[in-house]
Amino acid sequence: MPTPCAGWANEIGDKTMYDAVKPFADALSDNVAQGMTLVPAWQAAAQTATTRARETSTLTPQLGRARPLAERSIGTPEAGATSMALIVTTVGKALARRQSQQAVTRAGVNG
Repeated sequence: MPTPCAGWANEIGDKTMYDAVKPFADALSDNVAQGMTLVPAWQAAAQTATTRARETSTLTPQLGRARPLAERSIGTPEAGATSMALIVTTVGKALARRQSQQAVTRAGVNG
């Protein structure tokens, strides 16, 4: 089902940032619903986004500025999807680092 985003009706497979954003959001929601805590849920969802961003290299752009390049873009991952995957991966690392620091602080207070 198309989802409005920035004035466009994006769908998975259009070779846009949405190809990484939607799977990330779905995976994060599913992971948390299955009882995972935030950090591992986020990190697993970030891996999903990374995989899906890489997979955009096989797609032909359907929307956006890359559309005129069409066939010439095959073999190159979509830049926005790749950037989104890098961002959510970095946030996941920061969350893990923060959680680790908090655990050390709690251990020091309780120890």
